Amino acid sequence: MDLKFLWLDIERFLLENELKIDRAIKKFVLATSLDDGRIVASAGLDENVIKCVCVDKKYRGTELSLKVGTEIVKQGLEARYDDLFLYTKQENSKKFRGWGFSPLVEIPGAVTFMEYNRNRLSDYLENLSRKKKEGGRVGSVVMNANPFTNGHRYLVERACRECDWVHVFLVKEDVSYFSYQDRLNLVREGLCDIANVIIHEGSDYIVSHVTFPQYFLKDDDQVNQQASAVDALMFRQYIGPALGITVRYVGTEPLDKTTRMYNRVLKKYLSESLCVQKSIQLEEIVRIKCDGKVVSASRVRELIKEHQYESVRPLVPCSTFAFIKQNFMSSDKKKDASS
Repeated sequence: MDLKFLWLDIERFLLENELKIDRAIKKFVLATSLDDGRIVASAGLDENVIKCVCVDKKYRGTELSLKVGTEIVKQGLEARYDDLFLYTKQENSKKFRGWGFSPLVEIPGAVTFMEYNRNRLSDYLENLSRKKKEGGRVGSVVMNANPFTNGHRYLVERACRECDWVHVFLVKEDVSYFSYQDRLNLVREGLCDIANVIIHEGSDYIVSHVTFPQYFLKDDDQVNQQASAVDALMFRQYIGPALGITVRYVGTEPLDKTTRMYNRVLKKYLSESLCVQKSIQLEEIVRIKCDGKVVSASRVRELIKEHQYESVRPLVPCSTFAFIKQNFMSSDKKKDASS
């Protein structure tokens, strides 16, 4: 069957069951009716996240769900992912326990975030705990640093002045303008003179590609709020306790609606009595400005694209500017010389 029409068939099947298709999915496992060839069950794989799991109402309560689940898990493991994740409506979590998944966090009345290899989280937390430092006030900052700017530096400096120790986490994904390894190096170089900071590499458990699937929610605002809630509870229930974190620092967000909403949801789920773990204080720090504009990584990227390198200089630490000079300015000069 033509792939275009297959996608249409899958989309139609999901819509009939009040779900939306997620076009980030790279692979589908489908079950079809022997009578008319209709799709009666589906499960998709987007890297190591299982999405769009659906069984036709006529076949619910049969072994079909387990068969589809067994096959999609098998394909995920054969693709050499060392772990698999999924999100499901809270009332369906029992079914996925039968697939071998365990719940990590639950948003009351909404969704459950589940993992196939429960030992992996335990191993991750054990490794984290080795970097735990004792202190009355232990801070944390999570950043993408695409690239690392004076704004990031200011936020960490502020946290380090107010805390005994500060844990800095870098978003793991390698889909940014600057590669993950380059971003990690820039953060390390940009903070190397601060004694009470500990830098952690990214993971699937903190702002990663294990993103919230949109297919069973009606609007993007709802999706973003649920995703933010899951991220906040993962931090509060697992990462925070492993390191003794008492406060998380974020910059205020005057420009981006999604990030502003994220900060609001983060504050709610880090502090409310939704779980047994201690609350974590959220500190919103007003972002610094240069020439009347907020210093942001997106602004730096735009200036690089426009080849306005001297305008970049006051926005970033010397180490970041040296990297930009070597990797962007020099390539521009080579292009000019060859043209």
